[in-house]
Amino acid sequence: MRTTPGSWSLRALAAEAKVLPKVARDAAEEGVIDSHHTVETDIVLVRLYGALKRLVWPEERRPANRDQGLRVWESITIETARAALPDDLASDAGLFVHQAGCTLATGPGEYCAALFKLADEPFYYAPLGKWFDELPSRRVTSEAA
Repeated sequence: MRTTPGSWSLRALAAEAKVLPKVARDAAEEGVIDSHHTVETDIVLVRLYGALKRLVWPEERRPANRDQGLRVWESITIETARAALPDDLASDAGLFVHQAGCTLATGPGEYCAALFKLADEPFYYAPLGKWFDELPSRRVTSEAA
């Protein structure tokens, strides 16, 4: 597959992100990605979007049969991930997603701080660094080494 801007179809993004094509289409409709100017790192955003849309926090009422758009914490999480992706993410970088937003952590100290902060509330961990390392262009680099 090509990795130049605009070369990724929504179906190809979905396949690489390991989500259904509908998830990529929904991500484009909600402005998470630009379907006319896709780049390889959009794979990570589509994968994150797919995971976030399935999350329902305790005591949250959210009908599964209709979409209600992005929730505030979803928007915060996606924008945090978008800001982190242009950089060369460390393999252990991850997002601790909670009802108020998210915490980006890299390394044991930041992980412990995030876990301590979130000890009394539910959270979801998204392994951004791992997902970034699984991008096609990164796989080629890893396999060559």
